[in-house]
Amino acid sequence: MSAEHTPEEQPAQTQGIGGTPQAVVLVVLATLPTLAIAALVPILPVLFERFRHAPHAQWLVPMILTVPSLCVALFSSGIGAIADRFGRRRALLISLVGFSVFGLAPFLVDNLYAILGARLMVGVGEAGILTIGNALLGDYFQGDRRRHWLAVQTVIGPFASVGYVLLGGALGAWSWRGPFLLYLMGLVVFIPSIWLLPEPVRTLQRATPQTLRDFPWTTALQVGAVTLLCSVVFFVQNVQHGRIFSDLGAHSPQRISWVITVAGMGTVVGGIAFHYIRGRSVGTLLSIIFASYGIGYVGLAFAPNYWVGIPFDAMGQFAGGFLIPVLIGWTLSRYALEYRGRGMGMWAACFFLGQFLSPPLVTLIGHGQWTFLTSVGAVGAACLVCAVIASVAGRRAGPDTRDLRLAL
Repeated sequence: MSAEHTPEEQPAQTQGIGGTPQAVVLVVLATLPTLAIAALVPILPVLFERFRHAPHAQWLVPMILTVPSLCVALFSSGIGAIADRFGRRRALLISLVGFSVFGLAPFLVDNLYAILGARLMVGVGEAGILTIGNALLGDYFQGDRRRHWLAVQTVIGPFASVGYVLLGGALGAWSWRGPFLLYLMGLVVFIPSIWLLPEPVRTLQRATPQTLRDFPWTTALQVGAVTLLCSVVFFVQNVQHGRIFSDLGAHSPQRISWVITVAGMGTVVGGIAFHYIRGRSVGTLLSIIFASYGIGYVGLAFAPNYWVGIPFDAMGQFAGGFLIPVLIGWTLSRYALEYRGRGMGMWAACFFLGQFLSPPLVTLIGHGQWTFLTSVGAVGAACLVCAVIASVAGRRAGPDTRDLRLAL
């Protein structure tokens, strides 16, 4: 098989080995990266108070939340290559242990720099969980079964995030250390992973130094560029939700939380829609996503208040719920088994890089002359242009969603 060919068919021994137990474990695995930030959001003000006397606390305390995401961007590709070379299962189990042990570390230490060091290692573990979990989903499932479980992951994600926030708040009311106990979830998932997540049969046999040299870089560049673009758009909303609704008049944290939760149901609808839309090219699917973002962001820019903004925000949330399974499914379809770990690692790196690039790019759009919501509207207008381009490419590609070079 040429390194640049679409891996439409996998060896027989890698197909059909996944069932509902494996899928459930992978779905729970997919919620753990959400835990890394969501569980600590309620205690951020408490952390500022706790470490207010530490040098540069105003810069370092927020990094307790964000450092793991930076590590995903930095280390996912390398961890994916290790998983391809030495086996997915071993790398995943080590990642789970590291995620839990270092995640629990702040429960035992009271030094800001030690906590940041532990959070750095949490990010490395998170990179392994995200990269290898997605790769195993591609290894275990094909076709409609893969589509189904990707949709389930997307639908479960918002509810898991809300659950982690609520648990983090409850534990944070007891102690600022309390939310870190939620990292025990990694060990809880570790136990069934030992028994239920087997090594794909041909990974170790085919991941030789020669295959690693033959890695499909053209595919990686294409997938990475599209993922980075989509990620920048995705995080305009997901990182700056509070600011969007604050500018629309929902000034209290409680009201902003309520409004975001209501609009967040759009994410669930997006995941369900992905499950039922079949036979479309990736270009066509991306045109739906960009059009939804365009309508949502432009609508938010012109909304007179947050009540009017809710349906437009829900439209953007729909796009986000649709986007994630499209990107993951697309990426999985482009890599043969021996390259899938590194391929998904590069995907994760590009996606989380977008999280860091999105806020400064939105600021750059306005040049300090526009309001924040006007800049959001400008992103929406650009999305509408991208929707037209993707739609044209999708019609040329035909129904095969796996052929990225034609679809995009």
